Amino acid sequence: MGDRFRINQAEFAYIYENAQARMRYNPDIAAKHKKEIEKYPFYQSEKEALQYTLDMMNKEYSNYQIWAKIGKEDEYYYIRDYYIATDDNLIKQAADYIGMALIYDGTRLQTIIDNNRQ
Repeated sequence: MGDRFRINQAEFAYIYENAQARMRYNPDIAAKHKKEIEKYPFYQSEKEALQYTLDMMNKEYSNYQIWAKIGKEDEYYYIRDYYIATDDNLIKQAADYIGMALIYDGTRLQTIIDNNRQ
């Protein structure tokens, strides 16, 4: 559904491994950001997160993004069933810090909206 970012294994590895190192180096900051993400509403599917975001952006202009948690099994990285849709810059910062993948940015979301209006 939609035109989401295509992230390859190398990019997943970079996001995930850098975040893991950052969180080991700064465990107090990591704990703060994890706590912020855990109390934020989340969706178990990309479709749910995308539908919520598009509905919100159709109601009012916002700079939404959709982020997803990355999992790792052996040497394979994947998107887990944990998505957040946010226009809150502090939540965006927390998601980035703990290594969530940005799968839809504001520009791509607006393109989906514009394409659906035509």
